[in-house]
Amino acid sequence: MFSSLQFQNYRRIFLYSCLNSACGWAGLLATEWLVLDLTGSAAALGGMLGIQVAPIIITSLVGGSFADKFSERSILLTTSTLLIVLNGAVYLTYKSGTLTFGVLAILSFVLSTVAAVQGPVFTSLSIKAVPEERVANAISLNSVTFNIGRLFGPLGAGLIIAASDTGAPFLAISALYLAVILVLLQIRMNELHQSASSRASGNLREAFAYLSNYRALYLPMFIAGIFTGLGMNFSLISALMVRQVFQEDSRHLGFIGVLLAIGGLLGASYVARLSVSGHKPKFSTMMGSGVVIGFFWIAAASSPNFLSYAAIVIFVNFFHLVIMATANGIVAANAPIDLQGRVYGIYLFIFHLCLAIGAPLIGLLAKIIGVRMTVGIGGGLVLLLSLLLINAGKRLRI
Repeated sequence: MFSSLQFQNYRRIFLYSCLNSACGWAGLLATEWLVLDLTGSAAALGGMLGIQVAPIIITSLVGGSFADKFSERSILLTTSTLLIVLNGAVYLTYKSGTLTFGVLAILSFVLSTVAAVQGPVFTSLSIKAVPEERVANAISLNSVTFNIGRLFGPLGAGLIIAASDTGAPFLAISALYLAVILVLLQIRMNELHQSASSRASGNLREAFAYLSNYRALYLPMFIAGIFTGLGMNFSLISALMVRQVFQEDSRHLGFIGVLLAIGGLLGASYVARLSVSGHKPKFSTMMGSGVVIGFFWIAAASSPNFLSYAAIVIFVNFFHLVIMATANGIVAANAPIDLQGRVYGIYLFIFHLCLAIGAPLIGLLAKIIGVRMTVGIGGGLVLLLSLLLINAGKRLRI
């Protein structure tokens, strides 16, 4: 399961990703709580998530080009330094009393723009840190780091908010990014196991030309985005369920974050265990998990109390991470090393485009028809699409 960790550079990348993910998840929870403190509106929360996702749509493509053209470590060092400054700015405006929804929206937009560059760059670096036969395992372990951060980030942010105020997590995030920089400095770029044949080109047209000859690869990209945007937008849905349906505080939302992370860790670890040499990720695995998720998410919509909802989300996120880790593996396994960054950037572009459309829609629907009904509709859509597409992978050979 953890075979990629035998490589020293990947161990450092793994630690970097855990810390970076924790910072991202802590900031997301703190921002959600700030929005609800400032506005109390589900529509405003959905709009904020749309604002956070919007810059990622384009910047993911830029990040993919950067990853194929420049030193990945240098790019990640630059973005981490900028994130220290930006999170510090959120904290200072909050403490000075000048933080409004508009100011938070601007800062969140810039934060997301900087963070968006990291996705394809980090993925490209992690792929190069292991031999070719370990790429699928490394990609799956990247999903594990995502959920380790999801485990500790929201929990830490929720506890800090409960003990201090809603601005305090941003100060802690700035401090943690100093540790991120120290880890990045330990990565030895001259010891990577794979490298592109030429770093002179970062032209996106080459990646789109490759995908035009392998259009089936677009299907897992779009399905991952649609499922997350309309059915599995956990950060938005859980904030609304905890605060507006069950009327609980930030500690309960942090607890939900922990349970989501546990489910995600188990799901990502399961896929990592499957990702041995010779194993090829299958689209049918994604759709089979989608059927299960649909049923669980419909059940979550009718949860009678907080504890029953909390129990269900563990299973939902287990299968959601099976979907995401498998989609990531399919994309990585079918992209040439020279195009890894750009193809993955296109994947993130599609994923976040779906998320940018879905988040405001979910917020608006929650305001009009209620949170529970919105969650049930999302689960129903995931279930229907999964049943319709469960055999599509065999025809398309993915």
